[in-house]
Amino acid sequence: MSQQSGNGRAVTRVEFALSDGSYPFVSVSAAESCSVILEKCLPQTDDTYAEFFSVEGARPGRLVERIEDENGGTARVIECTSDGGLVEINVRDNCPVVSLADAGAVPQTARSVDGQGTIVADVPSQTDTAAVIDSFLTAHSDAELAAKKQRESIVPLFGFQNYASHTEPLTDRQQEVLATAHEAGYYSWPREATAADLASLLNISEPTLHKHLRAAEQKLVATMFACPHDDLAAEGDS
Repeated sequence: MSQQSGNGRAVTRVEFALSDGSYPFVSVSAAESCSVILEKCLPQTDDTYAEFFSVEGARPGRLVERIEDENGGTARVIECTSDGGLVEINVRDNCPVVSLADAGAVPQTARSVDGQGTIVADVPSQTDTAAVIDSFLTAHSDAELAAKKQRESIVPLFGFQNYASHTEPLTDRQQEVLATAHEAGYYSWPREATAADLASLLNISEPTLHKHLRAAEQKLVATMFACPHDDLAAEGDS
């Protein structure tokens, strides 16, 4: 299972610097003189990952355009603000954050400001830090190890935070499926259960499982990024 903050376990925090323009969140921040920050990364049901980037100081559509033009991926603007917005990107390969998770680290932050990218991850004590670093630098030869230090606790960038406060929109069945997935280790890194395992536990077909998971994940994401000021603004306009 994923470790949570405040567990008192020692970890090694590693920080990598990225300046290669092949990473859209880096190249857009350089071209637009803006900041691009990874707010959340969620595993999907088809071995892809939904990454949510906030853009400050530029149109969020610029990030979508860069993704579609240069990476052949899919992206969409979720929210626009006066100074930027929020973008969802579906990724599968060549993602530095996913590379760190696959190597056994727990990604913490990923951001780029004016073309200078930084990725931070915590490596649990039971994981070989040197192996994580070597694996990451092999997969991303343009990256550089910027810092390494000891600290305590892990607060994952991956998965769901404040789960209980976001479950209200879910049906009972969706909550059951999500709870089973969590308890079985479907959202752990590395993944401890497959979709087939979950379908068997719930006595449903895999397509039905994917349907419930995707619907629940979409509701959680919508709740997670809902702006509490929207309701107040609407009341003020009435």
